[in-house]
Amino acid sequence: MLKIIIAVLSFLIMPLDNALGAEKIIYQKDSLYQHIVVLEDPAKRERVYYSNKREGIQGGIYTDAPEKLLFEYAGIAFVSLTFLDREPKDVLFIGLGSGSMPQYFNRYYPEANIDIVELDPEIVDIAKRYFYFKESRNMKIHTADGRVFIKRTPKRYDMIFLDAYQGGDIPFHLTTIEFFKEVKGRLKEGGVIVSNILSQFRNRFFDSMVATYDKAFPHLYIFKGRKSNNFIFIATKSSVMKGKEEIYQRARKIQVSRKMDIDLQGISWTCEYCDEYRTDAKVLTDDFAPVNLYRHMKVYD
Repeated sequence: MLKIIIAVLSFLIMPLDNALGAEKIIYQKDSLYQHIVVLEDPAKRERVYYSNKREGIQGGIYTDAPEKLLFEYAGIAFVSLTFLDREPKDVLFIGLGSGSMPQYFNRYYPEANIDIVELDPEIVDIAKRYFYFKESRNMKIHTADGRVFIKRTPKRYDMIFLDAYQGGDIPFHLTTIEFFKEVKGRLKEGGVIVSNILSQFRNRFFDSMVATYDKAFPHLYIFKGRKSNNFIFIATKSSVMKGKEEIYQRARKIQVSRKMDIDLQGISWTCEYCDEYRTDAKVLTDDFAPVNLYRHMKVYD
Protein backbone atom coordinates (compact mmCIF):
# COMPACT_ATOMS: atom_id res chain seq x y z
CA MET A 1 0.00 0.00 0.00
CA LEU A 2 2.82 2.41 0.87
CA LYS A 3 4.48 1.80 -2.51
CA ILE A 4 1.18 2.52 -4.27
CA ILE A 5 0.75 5.82 -2.36
CA ILE A 6 4.33 6.89 -3.20
CA ALA A 7 3.79 6.04 -6.85
CA VAL A 8 0.55 8.05 -6.99
CA LEU A 9 2.16 11.04 -5.27
CA SER A 10 5.10 10.91 -7.68
CA PHE A 11 2.71 10.87 -10.61
CA LEU A 12 0.88 13.91 -9.23
CA ILE A 13 3.97 15.89 -8.29
CA MET A 14 5.82 15.57 -11.60
CA PRO A 15 3.10 17.16 -13.79
CA LEU A 16 2.64 19.90 -11.17
CA ASP A 17 6.32 20.85 -11.40
CA ASN A 18 6.05 20.99 -15.18
CA ALA A 19 2.88 23.07 -14.96
CA LEU A 20 4.59 25.55 -12.67
CA GLY A 21 7.43 25.76 -15.17
CA ALA A 22 10.45 25.30 -12.91
CA GLU A 23 13.57 27.02 -14.25
CA LYS A 24 15.75 24.84 -16.40
CA ILE A 25 19.31 25.35 -17.58
CA ILE A 26 19.47 25.37 -21.36
CA TYR A 27 23.12 26.37 -21.68
CA GLN A 28 26.21 26.91 -19.59
CA LYS A 29 29.88 27.46 -20.34
CA ASP A 30 33.07 28.86 -18.89
CA SER A 31 34.25 31.70 -21.07
CA LEU A 32 37.63 33.38 -20.79
CA TYR A 33 36.11 35.86 -18.31
CA GLN A 34 33.22 34.16 -16.48
CA HIS A 35 30.94 31.19 -16.00
CA ILE A 36 27.75 31.80 -18.00
CA VAL A 37 24.38 30.10 -17.42
CA VAL A 38 21.25 30.56 -19.54
CA LEU A 39 17.98 29.71 -17.76
CA GLU A 40 14.45 29.39 -19.08
CA ASP A 41 11.20 29.52 -17.11
CA PRO A 42 8.38 28.14 -19.32
CA ALA A 43 5.63 29.28 -16.93
CA LYS A 44 6.80 32.88 -16.93
CA ARG A 45 7.86 32.65 -20.59
CA GLU A 46 11.21 34.17 -19.61
CA ARG A 47 14.77 33.39 -20.64
CA VAL A 48 17.65 34.99 -18.73
CA TYR A 49 21.36 34.59 -18.20
CA TYR A 50 23.68 35.15 -15.28
CA SER A 51 27.38 34.72 -14.62
CA ASN A 52 29.62 33.69 -11.75
CA LYS A 53 27.39 31.82 -9.29
CA ARG A 54 24.22 33.80 -9.97
CA GLU A 55 25.48 37.08 -8.57
CA GLY A 56 22.88 38.90 -10.61
CA ILE A 57 20.79 38.29 -13.71
CA GLN A 58 22.43 40.24 -16.49
CA GLY A 59 20.05 39.99 -19.39
CA GLY A 60 16.83 38.39 -20.55
CA ILE A 61 13.76 38.36 -22.74
CA TYR A 62 10.15 37.24 -22.84
CA THR A 63 10.28 34.14 -25.03
CA ASP A 64 6.90 34.94 -26.58
CA ALA A 65 7.65 38.66 -27.03
CA PRO A 66 11.42 39.16 -27.35
CA GLU A 67 10.94 42.68 -28.71
CA LYS A 68 9.63 43.88 -25.33
CA LEU A 69 11.80 44.85 -22.35
CA LEU A 70 11.85 42.30 -19.55
CA PHE A 71 13.55 44.38 -16.86
CA GLU A 72 12.33 47.58 -15.25
CA TYR A 73 15.72 49.32 -15.33
CA ALA A 74 15.92 48.96 -19.11
CA GLY A 75 12.68 50.90 -19.54
CA ILE A 76 13.84 53.57 -17.11
CA ALA A 77 17.07 53.99 -19.07
CA PHE A 78 15.15 55.24 -22.10
CA VAL A 79 13.90 58.31 -20.21
CA SER A 80 17.38 59.55 -21.15
CA LEU A 81 15.93 60.39 -24.57
CA THR A 82 14.19 63.36 -22.96
CA PHE A 83 17.54 64.93 -22.05
CA LEU A 84 18.74 65.11 -25.65
CA ASP A 85 17.78 68.28 -27.54
CA ARG A 86 17.73 66.50 -30.91
CA GLU A 87 17.03 63.14 -32.49
CA PRO A 88 19.83 60.63 -31.67
CA LYS A 89 21.95 59.80 -34.70
CA ASP A 90 24.96 58.03 -33.18
CA VAL A 91 24.56 55.85 -30.09
CA LEU A 92 27.02 53.66 -28.15
CA PHE A 93 26.23 50.78 -25.79
CA ILE A 94 29.07 49.52 -23.60
CA GLY A 95 27.96 46.05 -22.54
CA LEU A 96 25.77 43.88 -24.77
CA GLY A 97 24.02 41.64 -22.23
CA SER A 98 21.19 39.82 -24.00
CA GLY A 99 21.12 42.59 -26.61
CA SER A 100 17.57 43.64 -25.68
CA MET A 101 18.35 47.32 -25.06
CA PRO A 102 20.15 48.09 -28.35
CA GLN A 103 17.51 46.09 -30.24
CA TYR A 104 14.75 48.06 -28.50
CA PHE A 105 16.50 51.32 -29.36
CA ASN A 106 16.86 50.18 -32.97
CA ARG A 107 13.16 49.32 -33.10
CA TYR A 108 12.09 52.89 -32.30
CA TYR A 109 15.03 54.73 -33.88
CA PRO A 110 15.87 52.63 -36.95
CA GLU A 111 17.64 55.59 -38.54
CA ALA A 112 20.25 55.83 -35.73
CA ASN A 113 23.71 54.28 -36.01
CA ILE A 114 24.35 51.98 -33.04
CA ASP A 115 27.74 50.69 -31.90
CA ILE A 116 27.87 48.01 -29.20
CA VAL A 117 31.03 47.11 -27.30
CA GLU A 118 31.26 43.73 -25.55
CA LEU A 119 34.40 42.31 -23.98
CA ASP A 120 33.37 38.63 -23.89
CA PRO A 121 32.89 36.90 -27.27
CA GLU A 122 30.82 34.22 -25.54
CA ILE A 123 28.21 36.84 -24.55
CA VAL A 124 27.97 37.88 -28.18
CA ASP A 125 27.38 34.24 -29.11
CA ILE A 126 24.62 33.61 -26.56
CA ALA A 127 22.90 36.92 -27.40
CA LYS A 128 22.59 35.72 -30.99
CA ARG A 129 21.81 32.06 -30.23
CA TYR A 130 19.42 32.37 -27.30
CA PHE A 131 18.14 35.96 -27.24
CA TYR A 132 17.49 36.57 -30.95
CA PHE A 133 19.96 39.44 -31.27
CA LYS A 134 20.83 40.35 -34.86
CA GLU A 135 23.38 42.80 -36.16
CA SER A 136 22.30 44.98 -39.05
CA ARG A 137 23.65 47.58 -41.42
CA ASN A 138 23.49 50.29 -38.75
CA MET A 139 23.88 48.16 -35.58
CA LYS A 140 27.32 46.62 -35.11
CA ILE A 141 29.11 44.77 -32.30
CA HIS A 142 32.75 45.48 -31.46
CA THR A 143 34.48 42.83 -29.33
CA ALA A 144 36.69 44.92 -27.07
CA ASP A 145 37.15 46.37 -23.61
CA GLY A 146 34.83 49.36 -23.22
CA ARG A 147 37.50 51.72 -21.96
CA VAL A 148 39.95 50.77 -24.70
CA PHE A 149 37.24 51.35 -27.30
CA ILE A 150 36.40 54.77 -25.84
CA LYS A 151 40.06 55.75 -25.86
CA ARG A 152 40.71 54.64 -29.44
CA THR A 153 37.54 55.54 -31.33
CA PRO A 154 37.54 58.88 -33.16
CA LYS A 155 33.73 58.84 -33.28
CA ARG A 156 31.49 61.06 -31.17
CA TYR A 157 28.08 60.04 -29.91
CA ASP A 158 24.77 61.64 -28.98
CA MET A 159 24.20 59.03 -26.28
CA ILE A 160 26.41 56.53 -24.47
CA PHE A 161 24.83 53.72 -22.43
CA LEU A 162 26.99 52.06 -19.76
CA ASP A 163 25.70 48.64 -18.70
CA ALA A 164 28.84 46.52 -18.40
CA TYR A 165 28.81 44.04 -15.52
CA GLN A 166 30.90 41.01 -14.60
CA GLY A 167 29.05 38.97 -12.02
CA GLY A 168 27.37 41.54 -9.77
CA ASP A 169 29.91 44.32 -10.24
CA ILE A 170 30.84 47.01 -12.73
CA PRO A 171 34.49 46.61 -13.76
CA PHE A 172 36.28 49.18 -11.61
CA HIS A 173 38.14 50.84 -14.49
CA LEU A 174 34.71 51.84 -15.90
CA THR A 175 33.80 53.81 -12.76
CA THR A 176 36.63 56.33 -12.35
CA ILE A 177 36.88 60.07 -13.00
CA GLU A 178 39.57 59.44 -15.61
CA PHE A 179 37.22 57.11 -17.50
CA PHE A 180 34.34 59.59 -17.40
CA LYS A 181 36.57 62.34 -18.74
CA GLU A 182 37.32 60.06 -21.68
CA VAL A 183 33.60 59.30 -22.10
CA LYS A 184 32.77 63.00 -21.97
CA GLY A 185 35.30 63.57 -24.75
CA ARG A 186 33.42 61.07 -26.93
CA LEU A 187 30.08 62.86 -26.51
CA LYS A 188 28.79 65.38 -29.00
CA GLU A 189 27.83 68.79 -27.67
CA GLY A 190 24.75 68.37 -25.47
CA GLY A 191 25.30 64.58 -25.36
CA VAL A 192 24.01 62.24 -22.67
CA ILE A 193 25.53 59.37 -20.71
CA VAL A 194 23.23 56.71 -19.21
CA SER A 195 24.37 54.22 -16.54
CA ASN A 196 22.76 51.25 -14.82
CA ILE A 197 23.86 51.34 -11.15
CA LEU A 198 22.91 48.95 -8.33
CA SER A 199 21.47 50.37 -5.10
CA GLN A 200 23.41 51.24 -1.96
CA PHE A 201 22.47 47.90 -0.42
CA ARG A 202 24.24 45.93 -3.15
CA ASN A 203 26.84 48.49 -4.15
CA ARG A 204 29.30 49.83 -1.57
CA PHE A 205 30.57 52.31 -4.14
CA PHE A 206 27.19 54.05 -4.67
CA ASP A 207 27.94 57.37 -2.96
CA SER A 208 31.39 57.52 -4.50
CA MET A 209 29.84 56.87 -7.91
CA VAL A 210 27.46 59.80 -7.34
CA ALA A 211 30.40 62.02 -6.34
CA THR A 212 32.41 60.91 -9.39
CA TYR A 213 29.60 61.56 -11.89
CA ASP A 214 28.85 64.87 -10.18
CA LYS A 215 32.43 66.00 -10.63
CA ALA A 216 32.75 64.78 -14.22
CA PHE A 217 29.52 66.25 -15.65
CA PRO A 218 27.64 69.55 -15.33
CA HIS A 219 24.38 67.88 -14.26
CA LEU A 220 23.39 64.48 -12.85
CA TYR A 221 19.85 63.07 -12.67
CA ILE A 222 19.09 59.84 -10.81
CA PHE A 223 16.04 57.64 -11.39
CA LYS A 224 15.22 54.77 -9.03
CA GLY A 225 13.43 51.59 -9.93
CA ARG A 226 10.24 50.93 -8.00
CA LYS A 227 10.49 47.15 -8.23
CA SER A 228 14.22 46.59 -8.50
CA ASN A 229 17.50 47.53 -6.83
CA ASN A 230 18.60 49.48 -9.89
CA PHE A 231 19.21 53.18 -10.32
CA ILE A 232 19.65 54.90 -13.65
CA PHE A 233 22.18 57.74 -13.64
CA ILE A 234 21.75 60.26 -16.46
CA ALA A 235 24.57 62.74 -16.82
CA THR A 236 24.53 65.51 -19.40
CA LYS A 237 27.23 67.44 -21.16
CA SER A 238 24.87 70.41 -21.46
CA SER A 239 25.31 73.20 -18.92
CA VAL A 240 21.54 73.83 -18.88
CA MET A 241 19.61 71.98 -16.19
CA LYS A 242 16.21 70.46 -17.04
CA GLY A 243 13.33 70.56 -14.58
CA LYS A 244 10.75 67.83 -13.99
CA GLU A 245 8.00 69.58 -15.98
CA GLU A 246 10.25 69.94 -19.03
CA ILE A 247 11.35 66.31 -18.74
CA TYR A 248 7.68 65.23 -18.53
CA GLN A 249 6.63 67.26 -21.60
CA ARG A 250 9.53 65.88 -23.62
CA ALA A 251 8.63 62.34 -22.51
CA ARG A 252 5.04 62.91 -23.61
CA LYS A 253 6.15 64.12 -27.03
CA ILE A 254 8.43 61.11 -27.57
CA GLN A 255 5.78 58.69 -26.28
CA VAL A 256 3.23 59.97 -28.78
CA SER A 257 5.50 60.40 -31.79
CA ARG A 258 7.37 57.09 -31.43
CA LYS A 259 4.46 55.07 -29.96
CA MET A 260 6.75 53.47 -27.40
CA ASP A 261 5.30 50.58 -25.39
CA ILE A 262 6.85 51.73 -22.10
CA ASP A 263 5.33 54.41 -19.86
CA LEU A 264 7.92 57.06 -20.61
CA GLN A 265 5.69 59.80 -19.17
CA GLY A 266 5.25 57.97 -15.88
CA ILE A 267 8.96 57.24 -15.63
CA SER A 268 9.79 60.90 -16.20
CA TRP A 269 8.20 61.84 -12.85
CA THR A 270 10.30 59.37 -10.85
CA CYS A 271 13.50 61.41 -10.73
CA GLU A 272 14.80 60.80 -7.20
CA TYR A 273 17.64 63.30 -7.27
CA CYS A 274 17.46 65.98 -9.94
CA ASP A 275 20.77 67.66 -9.23
CA GLU A 276 19.94 67.65 -5.51
CA TYR A 277 21.82 64.60 -4.23
CA ARG A 278 24.88 65.67 -2.29
CA THR A 279 27.59 63.49 -0.81
CA ASP A 280 31.05 63.99 0.58
CA ALA A 281 32.12 60.51 -0.50
CA LYS A 282 35.51 60.10 -2.12
CA VAL A 283 35.70 60.44 -5.91
CA LEU A 284 36.82 57.25 -7.65
CA THR A 285 40.14 57.50 -9.48
CA ASP A 286 42.35 55.05 -11.32
CA ASP A 287 44.77 54.93 -8.39
CA PHE A 288 42.06 54.71 -5.72
CA ALA A 289 41.60 50.93 -5.65
CA PRO A 290 38.54 49.10 -4.21
CA VAL A 291 40.62 47.82 -1.28
CA ASN A 292 41.11 51.44 -0.23
CA LEU A 293 37.49 52.34 -0.90
CA TYR A 294 36.22 49.85 1.68
CA ARG A 295 38.05 51.79 4.37
CA HIS A 296 36.14 54.98 3.55
CA MET A 297 32.60 53.67 3.16
CA LYS A 298 29.94 52.14 5.35
CA VAL A 299 29.49 48.39 4.95
CA TYR A 300 25.83 47.63 4.27
CA ASP A 301 24.23 44.48 5.61
